[in-house]
Amino acid sequence: MGIFTEIFKALGFESESENNGNSRKKVKKVEPKASFNLKKDRIERPDRIDGVKVFYIENFEDCKKAIDLFKNDEPVLINFEYADDKLKALGFFEGAIFMSKGSMETIEENKLIILLPEGVEIE
Repeated sequence: MGIFTEIFKALGFESESENNGNSRKKVKKVEPKASFNLKKDRIERPDRIDGVKVFYIENFEDCKKAIDLFKNDEPVLINFEYADDKLKALGFFEGAIFMSKGSMETIEENKLIILLPEGVEIE
């Protein structure tokens, strides 16, 4: 046994030959950072998810309301599932993001995006 083997063993790393299949691997359960799960919580249309306002875009007036909140330096989650004209709404949001130097992240293609004010990031 070398010195590195002893160091790795002390840190909890063991080689397969030393395990001999007798012990179980320890699996660390990682909790999700978001506390909201649409499937588990079974809420059709929540107003907020983890403190972020959710807008369900149905027409162009809804886009303006979402941008008003975004102008106040708050992140906004946009759901396009019920939108009449997704491309027009998306173009409107892209223009607002460009002018405010914020960013836009796609969460689910053609369905969910999040608008982030300048200096706000997603982990």
